[in-house]
Amino acid sequence: MDQMLSLYCVADESFFDRPDRMDDGATRFAVADRPAPTNWGRGESDLWVGLASPHGRPPAQGWKIHVSVTREDAERCLDIVWDYCAANDLDFKFLRSADAMLILNAKYARRGSSGKLVTLYPRDDAQLAHALTELDARLSGLSGPYVLGDLRIGKGPLYVRYGAFDEMWCHDGGDDPALAIADPRGELIPDRREPVFTVPEWAAIPDVLRPHIEARTKASAADFPYRVTEALHFSNGGGVYVGEDSSGTKVVLREARPHAGLDRHGTDAVQRLRREHDTLARLSGLDCVPHVLDHRVVQDHHFLVEEFIEGTTLLRAIQTRSPSLAPGASSEEITGQIRDYRDWAVDVLERISTALRAVHSRGVRFGDLHPANILIQPDGEVVFVDFEFAADLTDDVPPGLGAPGFIAPPGLTGAEVDLYALNCLRVYLFTMLTPLTDLDRAKAVTLAAEACRDNAMPTEFADRFVAATHPAGATPAPDRAADLFADPSWPTIRDSLVAGILDSATPDRTDRLFPGSPQQFRTGGFDLAHGAAGVLLALHRVGAPVADEHVGWMVRAVQDAPTRPALGLYNGPHGVAAVLDELGRRDEALDVLDVARAFDRLPASDTLYGGHAGRAVNLLHFARATGDQELRAAALELGHDVAARAASGTWPTGRGLLRGPSGVALLLLHLHEETGDARYLDLAWQGLRRDLDNGETLPDGTFQLRAEHRAVPYLDGGGSGVALVLHEFTRHHRDAETDRIMAGIRRGCAVPFVYLPGLFSGRAGFVATLARLGTDRDVLREHVHRFGSHALSRNGNLVFPGDQLLRLSLDLATGSAGILLALHAVFDGTRAVLPYLETRSPTPVRTREGGEQHDQHPRPAGP
Repeated sequence: MDQMLSLYCVADESFFDRPDRMDDGATRFAVADRPAPTNWGRGESDLWVGLASPHGRPPAQGWKIHVSVTREDAERCLDIVWDYCAANDLDFKFLRSADAMLILNAKYARRGSSGKLVTLYPRDDAQLAHALTELDARLSGLSGPYVLGDLRIGKGPLYVRYGAFDEMWCHDGGDDPALAIADPRGELIPDRREPVFTVPEWAAIPDVLRPHIEARTKASAADFPYRVTEALHFSNGGGVYVGEDSSGTKVVLREARPHAGLDRHGTDAVQRLRREHDTLARLSGLDCVPHVLDHRVVQDHHFLVEEFIEGTTLLRAIQTRSPSLAPGASSEEITGQIRDYRDWAVDVLERISTALRAVHSRGVRFGDLHPANILIQPDGEVVFVDFEFAADLTDDVPPGLGAPGFIAPPGLTGAEVDLYALNCLRVYLFTMLTPLTDLDRAKAVTLAAEACRDNAMPTEFADRFVAATHPAGATPAPDRAADLFADPSWPTIRDSLVAGILDSATPDRTDRLFPGSPQQFRTGGFDLAHGAAGVLLALHRVGAPVADEHVGWMVRAVQDAPTRPALGLYNGPHGVAAVLDELGRRDEALDVLDVARAFDRLPASDTLYGGHAGRAVNLLHFARATGDQELRAAALELGHDVAARAASGTWPTGRGLLRGPSGVALLLLHLHEETGDARYLDLAWQGLRRDLDNGETLPDGTFQLRAEHRAVPYLDGGGSGVALVLHEFTRHHRDAETDRIMAGIRRGCAVPFVYLPGLFSGRAGFVATLARLGTDRDVLREHVHRFGSHALSRNGNLVFPGDQLLRLSLDLATGSAGILLALHAVFDGTRAVLPYLETRSPTPVRTREGGEQHDQHPRPAGP
């Protein structure tokens, strides 16, 4: 599970939400409610309680102290630290509860935050030295997770790193802002929080730290006779690596960090590694499990050395074999592909069932059966890996963690836990959407029926799955949301989506208006991609009423954002200004634009999403709309700077429309339309070509971009986003190559199965692209029907899941708002779903002298 997403799943079962909104009152530490010392400041933020001395404020940055202990020792530790800090005028903050400790030190928590129970902010080297000396003595004997990236003080629970005390932000080459520190010139640079201890080259090292730095330098892993050659996986509990022993034989190294990577029972990674070692010993001799070769402890990190199994994960095998993940072939070809895949899947599942029976025959419950934990060997035999959640069959305690879509409901024990996962696995091989049943059990019937209809899944698999996901004797509830797409009525779907959005609005909150991706909490909740602006844009475009209360919330959120770390078109105030203007609120739009422009000269990327390209195209729009020559000059200056960097070969390092060269190409096309300068058109093709050179035509006839050894067809980072810009470019130049590429991208947008429904990385993006290109009506019709696979109901209204199908989302990028706009494009014949994708201005284009230069070319007809 994504480290950030898991953190935002603890407070609400329906929506992603801030972890500090969880109900942890039962485990709240006593000191969290202790009155502050006389005249001290006190506050709570996120999961932290902070105390500030009245006698001098710490500097903005410096050497900070972290204290890391186990949950069992937390209360004692906090009492000691509180008393010391209060007596010595030392500012500090601490986690408010044992539950907060658990989620920040969980297996899939951020490694950079792991272990930190208390942070202290010394004002100078003298206070640092005194605190380390005194607290090391007072906390002697306590231990906790190693704080990655920090310098450990002796063998105790104290750690130190140089970093920011105040929240400061800077540009780090991408669209998202980075936490910052100031260099000696006062310029903000990224505050690197790597998992290895580093010190800025200009930071003075206090004398008290030198012995510990020297001791760390002398530490050696000489007693580790394995060489790591590849990292397969990282979690807060440790990594999984491929390595070699002294003879060059491949092995797998499974790492565990003491007291880290906790599961829901509080079990740490080392305890689970020991469990895996004991379980594999118990299963020794079975062909379906790896052999244990060694167990080593190096610098407190435990390593279980296992046999390397040649093969691929079942997850990867499904992704490469399933005919649902390839664009449509002829009916005869697809029938043969489905038959062959069904035969393969049934055979694999029988092998898995046989292997599971062998494990159970040894009295062992696997506890974590899912496609990423099953290897398919070249001869077709299966091997189970990752037994850290295994248990005795008689154990009635549920596994400490599980994969979404495979977690047994409460009450199942022993072999039933694995058999439930096996029933889910049977359906997963024919439709990978089983995680949706965690959000709504009604999806089980829909998914099973679709798998049988579309991929010839055996009906007995469907029957077992539906029975497993419903209590004994319970009649499955009808899937009303899916029914809306069986014979789709746009007014009904539109009204239900709108009602689902409005029903979930939270105008009483200041951190978000509409639930969406956790990304919105980084930007203030007002932005276009994940915040209020994108939702209000969708509501307005489909003719739904936009409440003044909601508009007011969005404007206030922009004005109140304290640090404004994200400033672009999709993640900052520029997008809010664009939406306000489309809502017909020009004065408010210009006010917000003033807020955005105050930061436009700050360093940023050149992307459309959060960088200069998006800012420039927004300024150009407002210049055209208002006739403001100063805005036009600012837009052209900013655009010229972007073009100059592109001409020198400096393009965004990402890919595609939102974060890559194609987004810059879109700006360049706007500049060409505005100025008539052919140089911009030439550069636009260079940007498109740069993205297209990272793509390829695959054997199935699709053209897709490549990223990290995988094909990416999506609107964000993939071929469909590039097609939207290429479509605009072909109004100026079109040849056999562009036609071939466009045909390949359209074919890629016709893939039947899409894991996510959203606009930026899912089915809605394909729909929006095909609708914009004005072709493939049969494919669009099929896409609309298939939205029923993801459709969910909340309070009787239509909603959709967001990131990784873990929670519902209403935002533009991942949720209901984006899907609403995509469907609007299909049913109402609208054109560009996202702002500024049409490069021809619908209004007269003004010259530098203030006259009007009317468009010389008619706008292309709608689809």
